[in-house]
Amino acid sequence: MDLKVIKNRKIYLTITAIVMIVSILLLTFKGLNYGIDYTGGTMIQITTEAKIQPGDVQNKVMGDSRIEALNLGEYAVQLFNPGEAKSGAIIKTRLLDDAEEKIILDVFTEKIGAFSKDDLQVQKVGPAIGKELLRNALYSLVIAALLMLIYISFRFQFKSGVAAVIALLHDVLIVLGFFALTQKEIDGPFLAAILTLVGYSINDTIVIFDKIRENMRQRRNKDTFYDVVNTSINQSLRRTINTSVTTLIAILALLFFGGSSIYNFTLAITIGLVAGTYSSIFIASPIWAIWETATEGKR
Repeated sequence: MDLKVIKNRKIYLTITAIVMIVSILLLTFKGLNYGIDYTGGTMIQITTEAKIQPGDVQNKVMGDSRIEALNLGEYAVQLFNPGEAKSGAIIKTRLLDDAEEKIILDVFTEKIGAFSKDDLQVQKVGPAIGKELLRNALYSLVIAALLMLIYISFRFQFKSGVAAVIALLHDVLIVLGFFALTQKEIDGPFLAAILTLVGYSINDTIVIFDKIRENMRQRRNKDTFYDVVNTSINQSLRRTINTSVTTLIAILALLFFGGSSIYNFTLAITIGLVAGTYSSIFIASPIWAIWETATEGKR
């Protein structure tokens, strides 16, 4: 396979720019659906001997008139080990007082089954704590991007470092844009997914950059930097695709069979994996090539 990445660089970068703009617009006008980890609220986790089936908590418990009277607004229900002897549910709602918690637990006992106090966990997150967690999450992403810029600039060039960070920004925006479009909940593990895909994507990019640097040492006088980059991309292509496909198979298995508790986490990883593979090939390397060629032209 001989991809004409550099020859068609304007097409790929135009597509990239359009997708990033659409993602920014989605984030601006639709916004993200933050979970209680960031907005504050109450999380009730109940484990019971009853074999909870999908839909039981949603329909029998949360659909009860006593709970509907609480006006909970938006809430989320997740099951773990559904249908098994030791199954459970996680209910996330707005911040509840003790009386409201008791109503939910009483209805659960009546409709689903009894549980012991040892099998009950209740966590409350205030709005101030939620905002602090969100702020720390943003700090984590910014610090990670800066450290990667410094590392890649030291190992290769500052131009390549900037190109890699732009590719990472593309990957993160794609995932955030998708979650804004679908309004899937943003929770604590979502940040872990973002940081995971950032690390994975930068690894793919560095592999191609390494090949570019290796080929620069063997560069012939008639070869332009564009030629070197395109050759390096094609030489790394098989490894990049094989690595991404094998990783994707494992992630898809978690996505379809891992259960609802990690669904959003694995969904973010899946989208980011595809976006990261694309950006390593069609964004990071072409940007470096364009910038370096412009610099060579001035010299």
